[in-house]
Parts: sequence; structure tokens; C-alpha cells
Amino acid sequence: MRVLLLVGVALLITLVFADHRKGHRKQDKDDHDDKDSHDHSDHHNHKHGHHKKGEHHDKKHHHHHNESLPCHKIADYNSKFAFDLFRQIALDHPAENIVFSPVSISTALAFLSLGAKAQTRSQIFEGLHLNTSEISEQEIHEGFHSLLDLLNDVDRELQLSGGNALFISKEHKILQTFLDEAKKLYHSEAFSTDFKNTEEAKNQINSYVEKNTHGKIAELLDSVDQDAILVLINYIYFKAKWQNPFDEKSTTEGDFHVNEDTTVKVPFMIRTGYYNVAFHDDATLVSLPYKGDAKALFILPKEGKLAEVEHKFNKEAIYTWRKTMSNEFVQLHLPKFSVSGTVNLKDTLSKLGIKDAFSDSADLSGITGEANIKISRGIHKAVLNVNEHGTEAAGATALEATPMMLPVRIEVNRPFIVSIYDFKSESILFTGRIANPKK
Repeated sequence: MRVLLLVGVALLITLVFADHRKGHRKQDKDDHDDKDSHDHSDHHNHKHGHHKKGEHHDKKHHHHHNESLPCHKIADYNSKFAFDLFRQIALDHPAENIVFSPVSISTALAFLSLGAKAQTRSQIFEGLHLNTSEISEQEIHEGFHSLLDLLNDVDRELQLSGGNALFISKEHKILQTFLDEAKKLYHSEAFSTDFKNTEEAKNQINSYVEKNTHGKIAELLDSVDQDAILVLINYIYFKAKWQNPFDEKSTTEGDFHVNEDTTVKVPFMIRTGYYNVAFHDDATLVSLPYKGDAKALFILPKEGKLAEVEHKFNKEAIYTWRKTMSNEFVQLHLPKFSVSGTVNLKDTLSKLGIKDAFSDSADLSGITGEANIKISRGIHKAVLNVNEHGTEAAGATALEATPMMLPVRIEVNRPFIVSIYDFKSESILFTGRIANPKK
């Protein structure tokens, strides 16, 4: 059995902040609805007319939501896969930081399916919740192609980029049909690689990853298999500005309660303003919008409720939570942190039913024409950096009307879940659990 090496890479994220909020979005009425951008001055604007720039932004947003794109056909399937993946990884790592990009992993698997046959391909589609009786394979690949186009749209306010690369053994011939489809549908580049020279091959791959993740992931691989036939790299990079910035001067050190026995000191970013929030018996939710049609949802389980919240973390739960969200005057304390996570895809995906691709039963003959290759390793690495630094000055708080009342205080000072959602592609770009911001 020869070896196919699959490496999924995601870089997410440097989150930075802008200096003002112009234009506010009216979100969909589905499970992704939100009213993050509204405050008292917003209500005034809605009543008496928007600022010209805000009006333009609002029109663009509405135009997008009236427009059906191929990637929207796969959005619901990708969402189900994202929640499955989160619950499995959380179960396998109950006390650690976990960070990953579900859309990056699903893209890598859909890409791999181009060369998969028989049950190997069926398991990939089933694991991704892609029901081929509801959606054709052509629509699946067109959906991911459209998704990658949106991720690489240079005209967006936020910075997104994603892609794939194939590193092919000089000793094996890859089918031209596979290479053509890979380039056409998944923007894939192909490189000839001497895996016998393991150090050179490792450096070639790591250099490519470092370049395409803007230096954030410098060493994805510590070694490569000299018998590898193909290494598949998938990456995603995201950098965005908060619509409402935090003032760096307000950042204050405080206690983060990792568990009953462990408390660590971390810097907390503090901002008082209007946020979409919900308070439930099991969790508090806060939604923070970015410039450029994206948002971050922070879910803070009540003490002792983390495992319970994670177990039921799915689309239906999110919808139930969000239905009760309202715009409130809040003093938000959010930890500043930089964490990374590595996921062993072979172990995790096997538990989700994608087994054959990693076993001697693999049929990936659509890649090389040979039936005796399998994936020996599957690695996904993500980096998440949340801070208050931005390219523009502070001052957004001056645009918010301040009521004559005390704000609701929300301190994200114990393990929490974060999920980053892109409205344009209707995709969960990133999700994870921050158990300890210091690690």
C-alpha cells in the first residue's frame, strides 16, 4: 500500500479593529440573523436617512442576500459538518484549547473527492453531509469553487484568502484529468517534489505554507514520509477589523478561571457599547460584527456547563439562542489572546465515518490511476490571534449615544466558544474553544 499524505492547513486569524462604524446591516431572518450594528445613533439614522457611505454599504449587503451563489447550495451541508467536527474534537480534547477552520477542512475533503472512487468517495460525501440525491457532484464542486472565489475576492473590506496546493512525488505520475480538475475547480497549484530527499521536501512544503499564511504558520511539518506520493495543502487566511474598536489604553489585566483549581492572569480588552446579546440558563452569547460582512459569536457557558453546551452545539441550538438576542448596552470584558491548535484529521474524520481514505481499503485511483494508495497523515493547523491593535485610530465610541443607565457587565473570564461567520459565503470560517488564553 503506497502512501498519500494529506495536510490541511488553516491560518486564522489576526483580529484587529477599525476606528468607526458607518453603515449597519439588516441580517437574514434565519439562524444567522443578527442586529450587531444597531445603537441609539443607528435608530436615528434609520429614521432620518443614512450617511451616504453607510447607505452604500447597506445596499451592497442587501444585494448580496438577494443573490444566490453556487456556494450557498453547500452552505447548509458545510454547517452541519462544522458542528459535527467541533463536537468530536471537543469530546476528544475536553480540557484544551481547540481551534480549526471547518470550511478549510471541508474544502480539502471535497478536493480529495475528485480523485476518490467507490466507497471512499461515498464516505467523504456522507461525512460532509453532502447528500448526492439532493445535490449533484457538479454542484458540490461548483459550490466549493464559488466559495474559494469569495475567499479570494480582493474587493472585500476584510482580508480573506484560501487555496490548495499539490506536492507530487517525482517518481509518480498524477493523472492529467485530476490536475486539470484541481486547477479549474479548486485553484490548486502543483509542484514536483523529491520526497526521497525528506529535508528538502519538508522545507519546500513549509515555505509554501509560511508564504501563503503570511508567516503565521512557519513549520507545519516536522517531517515527511520518503514514500509519500502526494501532499495536499489547504490553507485559509483571514484578517478583519472590528466594526467597533477596543481602546488599547482600556486593556486591563484580570483573572481568567481555567477551572476550579487554576486561575491565570490575562489582559482583558474592555469596551462599553451596544452589542447583540442573549442570556440563558446555560450560556451567555455576545455577537461582535466585523467590517466586511462577517461576525464573531462568543458563547460563554455558565460555570460547570461547558461540556453540556458543547454537546448540544449545533445549528438548532444556535438558532434557538439567537432568536432571543437583543441589542443591549454592555460593558464587555474580552480576553486578548493568541492560541494555535493542531487536529489529527485521520483520527477525527475516521470517527465521523470517513475511514477508508486512511486505510488499506482506500480507492484514490482517480489521482494516480493506481488503486494502492491511501492517506497516511492528515494534519490541520489553525492560529487565532485576538487583539485590539488596528490600522486606524480609535474614536468609534464617540459615535454611540450613551444612555443614562449602567451597562450590563459581561466578563468572558472562563472557558468559552468562539465561532466566526462570513455572511457572503454563508460559511463558518472558524470555530474553537478557548480553555486557557495563556496557552
